[in-house]
Amino acid sequence: MKTKELDNFFSGVEQTDISLEDEIIKLPVFYRKARAFMATFPASIFSLKRLLPDPRFTPAQVFPGMGLVALAAFEYYDTDIHAYNEFSISIMLNNPHMLKIPGYNILMQLLEFNLYTYILHLPVTTEIALRGGIDLYNYPKFLASIDFSDTEERIICDLKEKGDRIVRITGKKIPAEKSVIMKFFCHLYQFGQPQYAEFKVNAIKYGISINPRDVKLEFGSSHPLAMELSDALLSRTALTCFYIPEMQAILYGPEYLPIPLIKSVLLRSPDLLVKK
Repeated sequence: MKTKELDNFFSGVEQTDISLEDEIIKLPVFYRKARAFMATFPASIFSLKRLLPDPRFTPAQVFPGMGLVALAAFEYYDTDIHAYNEFSISIMLNNPHMLKIPGYNILMQLLEFNLYTYILHLPVTTEIALRGGIDLYNYPKFLASIDFSDTEERIICDLKEKGDRIVRITGKKIPAEKSVIMKFFCHLYQFGQPQYAEFKVNAIKYGISINPRDVKLEFGSSHPLAMELSDALLSRTALTCFYIPEMQAILYGPEYLPIPLIKSVLLRSPDLLVKK
């Protein structure tokens, strides 16, 4: 795909400068070059409901009693907040605009590439990514090591906190011959209220698989998050996986602007919010 065509993904999206960690950053955040691997795993619907902070978040069901946990590893090479890595642990939610029928709701999300998630944990590798996500969106972020390695056929991501492994995921480099725009509606909880932000992905190259042999999942033996995930999952066998070796993205939002958040942004950048 030509450079001009790639740039069209960002055209028409106006950015605003704000101050963060003694730096000037732009919102919405542009991710110009990145790659990702994602997989979904069957989980107990009762465990997932206990992990959600508000009953207005309803987990999507594959079958009655079976929900989905999504694990996604991102390697961001060029962004408005510099290069960093990220690992998303999330619960798949129902699309509120569709019937909440087990199987139907989540299948339609996958077919339309409009995915509704609640972000449980979102470790990152840099301080600016940490502070920006927490201060502006209340993403449940923490600093961690997120190390990628490759073989000819596999991509591997190892997530650890202070040397203690949380999870290691290995995925097949599925032939990535398609392109699509994906939208992730990431739900959060901020100031005691539901919050969400849209993460729009231009999957320049992607592949999808339902072959369980294409993903291997390993948990650490002692980290609390490893225990939390292990308890929630019904199986370590992936139901779907995506390999996206080339992508761009835009992080919009936050969608809701409660008074405490507006106050925080104004105090942070009173002169930058007035366009000159």
